[in-house]
Amino acid sequence: MTIAEDDPRQPYEQAAETLRREISNGVIKPGHRVGSVRDLASRFNISPTTVQKALGVLRDEGLLTTTGRGNYARDPKQVTEADKPGVGLDLSEVLRQLEHVTSQLSELRGRVERLEASRPGRADENQ
Repeated sequence: MTIAEDDPRQPYEQAAETLRREISNGVIKPGHRVGSVRDLASRFNISPTTVQKALGVLRDEGLLTTTGRGNYARDPKQVTEADKPGVGLDLSEVLRQLEHVTSQLSELRGRVERLEASRPGRADENQ
């Protein structure tokens, strides 16, 4: 299957839709590998980068899981909203954590500056 030139969707969207349909119809069974990036690029006649983007869409939808050994289909009937990245994030909690990290970074920066200022021979380096 190749990507249709006259389709208004982006190639990665077309590839994702084909794989989504194959997973939903059981052509690619849950737990089975969807194919290597190289194989999918050849199959769809698109670049590996475009394949990666298509796989990312399916991962975001919870239809794929990725391990060090490849991308595997998940059972679409078992995918819940909680399986989708970013779902259920509490914005106030994210902001609180960001403030905490920012505060830690500022403290660390101050420590580094104090250490550099107290380093022997520091005055000689500035001349």
